[in-house]
Amino acid sequence: MLLKFQKQFPRQTALELALRTGASPRHCERALGGYSQLGERFLQALLRSDFGKEALLSIMDGSQARWFGRFKRQIEVSELRRAVALAQRGLEALEREAAE
Repeated sequence: MLLKFQKQFPRQTALELALRTGASPRHCERALGGYSQLGERFLQALLRSDFGKEALLSIMDGSQARWFGRFKRQIEVSELRRAVALAQRGLEALEREAAE
């Protein structure tokens, strides 16, 4: 999970992690370096952050739990609905421009 975080935030990674978890930047540096364990509060804060979806998907990677399979499909449905809505707004804007 922390590798994905490092990829998403390659600069000032410890500070980015600290801002999302409330942990000290030093603790985050140690966790990123593999010298410190992630505590329950740390993980909870990360799951509740803007990185939460990616964190959960990383933690559950390879899981065969039925609930998680349904959850991932629901995420895909939501993302596709957002993409369709965005495309619809773009289409409507183009149609308005063409009508002028």
